[in-house]
Amino acid sequence: MTRRLLLPLLLCLTTLATAQNIVWEQTEIEFTPKPGDTEAKAEYHFVNQGKQPVTIRRVRSTCGCTTARARQGDTYQPGEKGTIEVVFRFEGRTGLQVNTVFVTTDEAEEPTTALRLTGTLPWNVQVNQRLLVWPTGGEPEPQEVLVETKPGGDIALAKVELDNKNFTCNVEPADTPGQYRLVFVPATTAARAQTVATLKTKPALNEAETARSRIFLYVR
Repeated sequence: MTRRLLLPLLLCLTTLATAQNIVWEQTEIEFTPKPGDTEAKAEYHFVNQGKQPVTIRRVRSTCGCTTARARQGDTYQPGEKGTIEVVFRFEGRTGLQVNTVFVTTDEAEEPTTALRLTGTLPWNVQVNQRLLVWPTGGEPEPQEVLVETKPGGDIALAKVELDNKNFTCNVEPADTPGQYRLVFVPATTAARAQTVATLKTKPALNEAETARSRIFLYVR
């Protein structure tokens, strides 16, 4: 009878001794991007407040755009502190972003912790069309593209770069602040031609936003 009572008691004591030791300062961080940013970084700090060593077994993210830097496989002694650094690459995304990294330790209870990095990626520049076409041999009539910068974002259109001298672009402010009319004209439509118009802003857009706002012009 005594031995039957001792076994559950020993199991209970063992569970208490191996209870969660890692304590996190915070598990959710919100980032606020600035124009030109291409990624967000966050550090999640923790400390082993238990009486037993704790080893990080695995660190994984839910998206290839998010990476986590940690001393995976390392053991943290009681009282020792550590940090998980999370990096989220924007890669042209917009809107609400929720990125999760799972950290798994060898703790008996609640061995996996979810670290979340959240934020909203606003659009900085929008164009109403990205493809302009003139028929070969037709009239080289002006075509217009409307560009809008983020309201209150302190972003201004500085210039438009063209990689073919057969085309010209005239930038005109629109009636609404932060909007611009781009008027494109080919010098001639006698032969096939093409170019790419790249918007240059102050401050500069990141690579993904620059690519998303390019305008393609063709005579064909």
